[in-house]
Formats: sequence, structure tokens, C-alpha cells
Amino acid sequence: MTEVRRRRTLTAALAAAFLGGCAVTAQPPGSPVETTAPASAASTSALPAPSVGPDVEIRTAALGAASAAPALPPSRVVYERLGIDMPVDPVGVTADGAMEIPPDAARSGWYRFGPGVAPESGTAVVAAHAGSVATPHGPFYDLRDAAPGDRVQVSAADGRAGTYEVVAVERLAKATLDLTPYFRRDGEPRLVLATCGGEWDEARRSYDDNIIVTAILVEG
Repeated sequence: MTEVRRRRTLTAALAAAFLGGCAVTAQPPGSPVETTAPASAASTSALPAPSVGPDVEIRTAALGAASAAPALPPSRVVYERLGIDMPVDPVGVTADGAMEIPPDAARSGWYRFGPGVAPESGTAVVAAHAGSVATPHGPFYDLRDAAPGDRVQVSAADGRAGTYEVVAVERLAKATLDLTPYFRRDGEPRLVLATCGGEWDEARRSYDDNIIVTAILVEG
């Protein structure tokens, strides 16, 4: 596969990861969030330019452990100010190239083909549904209230942990969202938390936006 084709495949797959992965079958918790972005939100242009890891074929799910950089899998994510304390499951991609997300909104999924806890470089991605049948108000629903300066801790089963500081909170329309800059194996060690937000679309049984919280590693 050529590099150009690989980049196109990656971009399409990452877009599908959240565009298709945030629909829920339960009613949305509470009233719809306002559609204006937080005053402190950063634009995607402030994030580093995208970089494709070697031989990444996300859409086919054929990456496998051998071609993924060694990573320490996170087992828990804690966002104390928002009251988020939830388990993290390693996930891959579905047959159609979307990032797997645990069906129960009480659990989050870590993209296992990327960096893990406190990496030397790159971005660890953790995503969860805003709500589900089993958990109508999932912990990540409250990411819409995240703010720069907040601290998030991600820990592994062996006790090792990384502490991150939130630097950007974005609400981006799914229709125009490019997720490529958030899936990186190089650059500053970062953590991305993602879920759905915006207005609830009853016909599609989904929200129309994604909430993306970006944090940088400060300890670990």
C-alpha cells in the first residue's frame, strides 16, 4: 500500500471511529448541551500536524501486536473534578474500520494500537459512549464540563500511572470532523478523551457533535 493511500485509509477509519461509535439506544441524560463551544476551547489547528505510524492499516484491523509500538495498557481513568472514575478496556477496530467502544457507557476503551500510560511520545486515546441502555448517564457525558488546567490520571494494573493536564476542550461537528491529528505515535506525550456531545438527534439516536479533551503529560 502506498503512503498516500495509507494516509487516506487512516483518515477515513479514524473519522468512522467516533462518527459511527457514539450512537446510543437510551434517551440522552438531562437536557441537550448548548451548541456553542466553551470559551477556552482550542481549535484543531493548534494541535500538531498528523503523523502516520509505520505500516498502520487500521481499517483492516490487521495491525496486530507485532506492528504496534509496545505500550502499557491503562486499566483506569480518573478525572477527579468531574467525578469520573471508570475502568478502561483495550480495544481495536471493528470489521468496517471503526474504533471499538465498550457498549456500556460505564466503561471506556483505550485504542490499543497507540501509546499507553505515560508514553515517551505520542497520544493515548480513550473513548466512551455518553450514555447506553445499561448506563443512561455515562461518566464521559460530563466531559462537556471539562476545562483547561484540570488534571486527569490514567493508571495501569501494575500501579504505574500518568498524570495529565487538560490543555484543550473542543466540541466538533461530526459531519466535518478530521480525527487524524489525535491519533499520533510521535510528538509530545498526550491523552485524548472522546465522547459524543452537542444536540441529540432523535431520528439518528445519536448526538451531532464529538467532545474532544486533550491533555499533556505532566507527571509519570
